Amino acid sequence: MSTDDQRRTRRREVALAWLPAALAMGGIFAVSSVSIDVPAIASFPLKDKGAHFLVYALLGFLCAHATLRTWPDRRPARTLALGAFVAAAWGLSDELHQAFVPGRSAELLDLVADTLGAATGAVTRGLVHRRALRTNEDRT
Repeated sequence: MSTDDQRRTRRREVALAWLPAALAMGGIFAVSSVSIDVPAIASFPLKDKGAHFLVYALLGFLCAHATLRTWPDRRPARTLALGAFVAAAWGLSDELHQAFVPGRSAELLDLVADTLGAATGAVTRGLVHRRALRTNEDRT
């Protein structure tokens, strides 16, 4: 395989690693762009904050996965932290975005829930990564 083919393959792998996170970010932006009232959220644990936590835990997991795949030669703790940071930064941008959407508002506690969710998702991805490494070591 030529060097150009290797580079093309690597770029494709990185793009595919980021695709789920980018789709999740697009979904978050789309939902944040409309004023909605979800009656089912009233029965959800911690209501709005619980939903923020879970959505951003998923985004944190996806971003951490993407950073691990993008920089496999870096220390996992560093790439996982970057994944959590990217997800939390998206949470900040989402809260700023909501400040300009009629019927929506930016809330500091939503950002806290987003950040905690992002960190939890990244840590979860880190645990999955560690377990996979141990499993591979046990097989050799």
